[in-house]
Amino acid sequence: MNFKKGIAIFIVLIFIASTMSAVSADDVEYSLTNGLIDLIVEENGLLHVHETISYHFDSTANGVYRNIPLKDNQEIKNLKVSTKGAYCDYSVTYEDNKAKIKVYLYKDSEKTQKISPNTNIDVNYEYDKTHVIKLYTDTGELHYKLWGDEWEKDVKKVTAVIHFPDKKGVEYWLNPYTKGKGSWKNNTLTIKSDYIVSGDYLEIRAAIPLSEFKNPIYGQVINSPGLAEMKKIQEDYENSNKFANFGFLVVDILAIISIIIPILIYIKEGREPKIPYNRIYEREPPTKDMPAFVNAMQGGFGESIGKPNNHGFQATIMDLINRGYISISKEEGALKNNAIMEINYDKINELKDFEREILTILKPFEINGKISLDYMESSLRSSNIAEDFSRSIENWKTNFKHTYLPKTELKKYFIEKGATHMKTYGVIAIISAIVLGYFSIGSIVENAVMSVFVAIILGIIGIICLIIPSTVGGKWTEYGAEYNAKWKNFKKYLKDYSLIKEHPPESIAIWNEYLVYATALGVADEVYKAMKMIEYSDNDYYMTNNLFLFYYFGGHHTLHHAITTGISTATANNSIGGIGGGSGGGGGGAF
Repeated sequence: MNFKKGIAIFIVLIFIASTMSAVSADDVEYSLTNGLIDLIVEENGLLHVHETISYHFDSTANGVYRNIPLKDNQEIKNLKVSTKGAYCDYSVTYEDNKAKIKVYLYKDSEKTQKISPNTNIDVNYEYDKTHVIKLYTDTGELHYKLWGDEWEKDVKKVTAVIHFPDKKGVEYWLNPYTKGKGSWKNNTLTIKSDYIVSGDYLEIRAAIPLSEFKNPIYGQVINSPGLAEMKKIQEDYENSNKFANFGFLVVDILAIISIIIPILIYIKEGREPKIPYNRIYEREPPTKDMPAFVNAMQGGFGESIGKPNNHGFQATIMDLINRGYISISKEEGALKNNAIMEINYDKINELKDFEREILTILKPFEINGKISLDYMESSLRSSNIAEDFSRSIENWKTNFKHTYLPKTELKKYFIEKGATHMKTYGVIAIISAIVLGYFSIGSIVENAVMSVFVAIILGIIGIICLIIPSTVGGKWTEYGAEYNAKWKNFKKYLKDYSLIKEHPPESIAIWNEYLVYATALGVADEVYKAMKMIEYSDNDYYMTNNLFLFYYFGGHHTLHHAITTGISTATANNSIGGIGGGSGGGGGGAF
């Protein structure tokens, strides 16, 4: 899994609660403002249900639907549907062990016009449901989802009123136990719950004395005891939630404590040595190192010391142009300047391995021995070609650090230990955040809410640890610190036109070297502008200078665009798939 995919998955998991809501079938914009459920437990075992679902429509709509699950031999009898705030018709079908009710809403009595936007409507469902009440040998049981987990939208408030034959001897439990609160008045239990998100539910389990039922012909008779098992189920459920609650608390504390680890890594491994070097800028390249090496020693966000970036790749190509291994010309017949590169294969045996690898990467774009940069850029809009190109560049960067650059050489400049620890912590932190977010989002455990925020913070810290420069966790040696300071000061000189104007290179030929290093340092455009504005007596040299022609014919920018086009095209095809939903309970929506 690549880094971008890891971040994408983390974000998806952290915000999974918001993605659980499905889009309405016809893009109907509405919200559920209230759910009122009134249940009457009859002495004959019948459950009388009266539901009022309150909708606010922000757009026009055809109507709403309600799916009611039917288990075992349950039936719905005496169904009545009515509305307040609109006229209605309705239809009922029975399939997939559900009663599916569609309610068509109209703004006029003739039932010819759809409801208007900004309309509040109450939909009432009244029916009797058989074989919901279970009758064991020692107790009766009402186990009922007051609000199901298949609703399209969140609901702002749910109130359930349950009328028992008698309050005496009734025990009840709410699941999830954190969702609602109950209160008694005579034989009536009222349960109130604030906001319930789509995909969550509110359920009651009540143990009712058998003496409350007279001739329970509509109940489900079970010839075995049930009270002890009911209590055990609820007790185990509550104990497991208490344990989970404690577990979330412990994990949150450990996660928060772990956030100081990057600070400790920096204190122990990342503080830089003091050096006597104190010059303001450098007028000449401080060393004669290859531009790829100079680039690899810069580091930056998301980059590690010793591994070059795209600027290093491009600077190496320009260095090969400057040294005569690649020649530059203008494409014949082109309406605009377009650089053509031609590789001098007679001399490539003189090159280092990392330089020959670059020529291998460019070769697929060669036609009749020449490489048109315009053609190269347009070819890289093809996803297959772009993916191969992007993969080849990434392999070149990795090979440079781990194959072409000896570890003993890198250790002279930079100590990677702390940077490695920082990135290791970043990976562990992101994985931990994903796991914590996955288990905490949607959990009914009280401390899970805090765990969501801890997961977000931990994930952000992990991402920061991965993308911060290697120099934050690792550190330069004294030799490397002075090397880095000198090249930074040379970069400062290249970026400041006033400095170049006051202290220009001694000849135009030296500009070539400056352009190559400026590309490695990411400031090539500034040098090219200065190069054009400072006059030399040998102006004809411009038009015989391969590197100047490379710029003049737009090669620098076209090559830069070709590289970024290839990488962006390849990245665009690495998409993340969607997340599915579950099943259960009842629900509804609008159409």
